[in-house]
Amino acid sequence: MLIQLCKKCSKRKKLAKNILLKYPDSKIEVKSCIGMCKYCQSHAIAKVDGKKIKKKSIKKLLEEIA
Repeated sequence: MLIQLCKKCSKRKKLAKNILLKYPDSKIEVKSCIGMCKYCQSHAIAKVDGKKIKKKSIKKLLEEIA
């Protein structure tokens, strides 16, 4: 599974760490922008296999990825 994170996201490092712990076979890319600028600073966001996902917390985002 390919997971893209925005480099401007404030929760990026913690999110990447949690994704690798829960999904060790996933590939994480940090991009300069994933097209979700409105939510980048306030939400946990990711683009999973082309599908954009945003949630208020990292825990909820990880549940959505599954």
